[in-house]
Amino acid sequence: MKVHITNLYGQSPLSVALMAQNMVTEIAKKLDIKEIGIYSFNADGESVENLAIRFDGMNAAVGNGDVIIFQAPSWNGTHFDHEYLKRLRIYSGIKIVIFIHDIPPLMFSSNFYLMEKTIEMYNMADLIIAPSQKMLDLLYQHGLRVTNTLLQNMWDHKTDIWLEKPAFHRVVNFTGNPQRFHFVDDWQFATPLNLFAPEYYPTKPNNVSYKGWKYSLSLLEELNKNGGFGLVWSQGEDAEYYNLNVSYKLSTYIAAGLPVIAPRSLSNAHYISEYKLGFLVDSLEEANAIIATITEEEYRSLLDSLWNFRELITKGYFAQKLLTDAIHQVLLPK
Repeated sequence: MKVHITNLYGQSPLSVALMAQNMVTEIAKKLDIKEIGIYSFNADGESVENLAIRFDGMNAAVGNGDVIIFQAPSWNGTHFDHEYLKRLRIYSGIKIVIFIHDIPPLMFSSNFYLMEKTIEMYNMADLIIAPSQKMLDLLYQHGLRVTNTLLQNMWDHKTDIWLEKPAFHRVVNFTGNPQRFHFVDDWQFATPLNLFAPEYYPTKPNNVSYKGWKYSLSLLEELNKNGGFGLVWSQGEDAEYYNLNVSYKLSTYIAAGLPVIAPRSLSNAHYISEYKLGFLVDSLEEANAIIATITEEEYRSLLDSLWNFRELITKGYFAQKLLTDAIHQVLLPK
């Protein structure tokens, strides 16, 4: 028996979807899990016959009785993912684990028509790894029948970079495109906001300091140098999805050594409160008030709590445990 994991290639190096799949695969390889590469392309017009030829090439090392961990979605379209899982079922005794990173029908209301097909695809799995219990409950409401499940709850942010504990500054840091996160342009609080984004053209006066786009190690170093807090926040349709999914930027801030400020409704908010990783708030006004009144001693106490948790994230221990548990559970179902 061999264990395999799918991995995405061909997207922009700035793609969080690409970073997440590549990181999980890097961790998986240390567990002797073999990689199945999936190149990013628009597969919507591909015939089932052409896809089958492609899949057989991808699956050249797959054999009967193997375990496949499919990182979903592939971002090649629901048609591609659905047909790939169907193709895997030609192998006798194959075990399929679907590791859900994102669900496009829930991310974008314009894609909700794909929900039925997505659930049909998930029901081909022997085990589902869902981002959160809230997400899993919603999938059951939409027809998911798989009862063998695990919860992800937290992303890793693997890095070997050595960082000092950050300085105490009354600032907040945010990574994200302001065209998507509209609260950035409306930032009028006394607390300065350091913005990391590919581009930013403010439409009104605000208290935002644009830091340009930083990538990988340079982002962690810059966040750490700024000190203060990392902000996880969204609005509208995005906010509803944040309540279900696991935020990658939460782990980025922790990897940089920053305590976080996040909404109470965040899917993994219990980690922040239980392990004292920062503050949970109901509004940005509340966040501003906390930063204005926190003492350096209180900030240092947060850093002490955060630092051990940071070790787990930067060493990839969350994914290692999740992948190991998935293999055990799919082979020895309860």
